[in-house]
Order: sequence, then C-alpha cells, then structure tokens
Amino acid sequence: MKNKILIILILILINTKFIYADVGVGISPSKIVMQLEEGKTHEVSLLVFNSGDNPLEVTLNSEGEIAKFIDIEPESKIIQPEPSPHSLPIKNGETFIVKFNVPRTGEAKRYIGIISAIGSTNKEAQVGGNVGVATQVELITIPTKTTPIFRYLAYLIVIGIVFIIIILLKRKKEITK
Repeated sequence: MKNKILIILILILINTKFIYADVGVGISPSKIVMQLEEGKTHEVSLLVFNSGDNPLEVTLNSEGEIAKFIDIEPESKIIQPEPSPHSLPIKNGETFIVKFNVPRTGEAKRYIGIISAIGSTNKEAQVGGNVGVATQVELITIPTKTTPIFRYLAYLIVIGIVFIIIILLKRKKEITK
C-alpha cells in the first residue's frame, strides 16, 4: 500500500508544472515637482519599463487633485521585459507623454497627486496578475503675467479718472463761488 501511494505521488510530481516568473514595472522620474504658468499646457515624458520576465500591458492613470486637468498619451502600451542582467540605461522602456492643462485661478496654488503605472500580464497566460508603481506629482501654479500693454492701459484709465475728478472738483468750486 505504501509503495502504491509513493508511486502515485511521484507521478503527480512528474506531471506538475512549476511556474515561476518575475513580474515588475518601473517608472522614471519617481517624483515630479514643477512650477507652471496657469492657463498653459505643459508636457512631461515618463519612461516606463518592465523589470519582469514576460511582456506586460502597462496602463497609466492619475489620481488626486491633478486628475481633473491631466492627459496621458497613450493610455496603455505593451512593454517588453528588460534584458537580464538588468542594467542602465533602460533598453526596452516606453515613453508616455503627460500633459498638464493647469486652470487659471489668478493666484498661486499647489496641486498634489500621483500617476500610477499598472502592468498586467498576458490575458492568455494560465497565471496572471497585476503589478504597479507610481510617481508623485506636485504642481505649483504661477499666476499669468499681464502684458505691458494691459498695464499701461490700466494706468491710463486711472490717470483719466483722477483727471476727471480734478476737473469736477474745480467746477464745483467755481459754482459755489
């Protein structure tokens, strides 16, 4: 009886496939801190790489205060794994373009959020899963500078108003005499 059980266990082990694969995704830069002029579009390139063994479909998402005015192109890409042993510079990484369309508020403001890169294994594989990494984002807006023409126009209007007030005060003096 013991021999039969031992033979069955050996047959099971022979037919069992052990699956092992490294899965990993990286993003560079890991932190973005920028001063941006409000009302303008600003672009940043993110390098996303696959430190695992198999191709990954990587999707970028934004969260936090930045999510309402950010565009990421493309939304997803298939990224091939980096050759082993891993070394710099990154060889198979893919570039994603992030566009910040900072709204006009007229005052300096700070926005905080993250951009996450989520890697998914091949959907046809027997074993699957997701892996992710994020870059921190801090944006400080600078109010839009007015052009000199508008400043001079404002000065002329103020001078005109002061001039009108002076004339009206002189006429009032003349009438009261």
